[in-house]
Amino acid sequence: MSVALFIRHGKASAFGSPADYDQLSPPGIEQAERLGDWLADRSAKVDAVFVGPRKRHAQTLDGVMKVFAARGAALPAATLVPELDEHDGMGLVFKLLPQLASADPELRAIVEATARGEAASPGDVLAAFRRVTRRWVVGEVGHPEIESWDAFRSRIQRAMRQIGAIGRGKRALVFTSAGAVASAAAFALDITDEQRVLDLSWALYNGSVTELEFRESTWGLRTFNGTPHLADERLLTAV
Repeated sequence: MSVALFIRHGKASAFGSPADYDQLSPPGIEQAERLGDWLADRSAKVDAVFVGPRKRHAQTLDGVMKVFAARGAALPAATLVPELDEHDGMGLVFKLLPQLASADPELRAIVEATARGEAASPGDVLAAFRRVTRRWVVGEVGHPEIESWDAFRSRIQRAMRQIGAIGRGKRALVFTSAGAVASAAAFALDITDEQRVLDLSWALYNGSVTELEFRESTWGLRTFNGTPHLADERLLTAV
C-alpha cells in the first residue's frame, strides 16, 4: 500500500488586518513549521509532494521545507495540481446573499449591514457560509459563475487519480484545503451524504494531517484531522 498525507493549509489571515484568506497568518506559519518538525522527526521517506494552486498551500509547504533545510534534509520537488484547489463556497454565498436574504432574516441582517457600510461580524459571515453551503451541496441553490459541488467533488477525485499514479509502496505529501481533504476522506470512506462531507471539512484544524492509504484506484482512511505536532492549544485553529 502507498500512503498520502493530506495536509490542510495553516491558518490564513481571514478577519485579520489585512484580511486575506490566501495569505498565511503568523500562527499559520508557525503551524507549518511545527508540521515540518514533526515530519522531519519521523524520518519517513517522502517520494512525492503535491501542492494545490493557492498561495496558502504553497506557503504551508514552504514552512515545512524551511525546517527540512535547517536540518540538512530536503523534500522532492513539488508537483502543482490545480485540481487540489478549494471550492468557492464563500464566493457563492456573497453572490446569493441578495437573492436569499428576502426569505432569511439572518442573511438579510448581513445584507443590510453591508448596505450601511458596516462590516459583518466574523460569526455572522461564518454562520451565513454554513447555512448557504449546506443547501448548495444538495443542489438546492447554485450560481452559473460558481463551480458546482458535484464538479468540485469530481475534480478532487481527478487529483486523487494523479496522486495514486505514483505507484505502490510510496509516500506522498499533499498540501491543500479543508474541502479537498474532506472530499478525499469521504471518497475513501464511500460517504455519499454530501452534507456529511461538508461537516467533515468544518471539523478540520489548520495544519492538520489526514492519512489515506491507496493501491491503484482503491483508497482507505488511516487517520483523520491529526494534530500531534500542535500540542500548544493556541495553534488549534479552524478558520
